[in-house]
Amino acid sequence: MLDWFAERWNDFITWGLSLLLSVFDMLSDFVCLVFEVIFNAVVGLVQAMGDVFGSFSLLQYLSMLPDGMLNVMALVGANEASAIIVSAVFIRVTLQLIPFVRLGS
Repeated sequence: MLDWFAERWNDFITWGLSLLLSVFDMLSDFVCLVFEVIFNAVVGLVQAMGDVFGSFSLLQYLSMLPDGMLNVMALVGANEASAIIVSAVFIRVTLQLIPFVRLGS
């Protein structure tokens, strides 16, 4: 009689462990689903932002400035400074898209 009880107890333990592992798999799949939905939304937003800013051209506004002002801007290094600022903003946006890397913001 005790052998039958021991077998049923071992079956119950096996069933409980299988249930626990199944619940863990379901939770990990749910977390992956949430990340996938978030990343798909971010990709959609980034693509929409690219479509919005695709028609914007900064060069047409710079060409309207007088030649003297363009010369002074080149002498003080506005070209290099604007390139540094644009690359810094691009790097920050890229880092914001990586999960768990918020860097204080």
